[in-house]
Amino acid sequence: MKKWKPNWYFVVIGILSGLVATLMALFIREFVNNQDLRTSLEQMQLACSRCLPGWKEHASRCFFLSDVDKEWENARIDCLHHKGDLAMVHNAEDQAFLTNLTFQFKKANPDTNFHSAWIGLQDLVKEGSFFWVNGDKLKLDVRFWRPGKPNNSVATRDTEQAGLDCVSILPPDAAGPEGWMNSWDDISCAGKRHYICETDALILKCRHGHS
Repeated sequence: MKKWKPNWYFVVIGILSGLVATLMALFIREFVNNQDLRTSLEQMQLACSRCLPGWKEHASRCFFLSDVDKEWENARIDCLHHKGDLAMVHNAEDQAFLTNLTFQFKKANPDTNFHSAWIGLQDLVKEGSFFWVNGDKLKLDVRFWRPGKPNNSVATRDTEQAGLDCVSILPPDAAGPEGWMNSWDDISCAGKRHYICETDALILKCRHGHS
């Protein structure tokens, strides 16, 4: 003879089963949501880069060191084409960043004939009066010339004798030693050099991996 079980027994079993099912559903939902959130955050990090591929961010600006060489004027035209201009140095942090950029480029491209890289500094209008491409005059406390520069020295083989009116950054032999940031050199604007462009960093509003 089967032992009879009261109705409350089945009620309790039903309630417990329902609670277990509910807890399992909540756990699965939270797990899926966390996975989705993690994926979304990873996508946002990738999609929300403030600089275009190949450009490097510094101080809310993006910088690009070209892998080709051009005359100073043509280098600037290329930077303007990319909605920017030749790079400018506002402080020691900028100079350290740009000098290290040339150092790293030369280190990564040992077979490239990399002499130096144009920046947006020149004295084309008046010899000795250096201005940045945005019209700002070179400040006395933001100067990083190599020893003996600028000297406007013109080689005798330069038949035009145009002078050394454009500035480039020469990569140092090492990053860090005393004086390594003093890398500016005044050279002929007609010479072909690599060049550094800069643009403002993008301001993005990102949602679910999209800007």
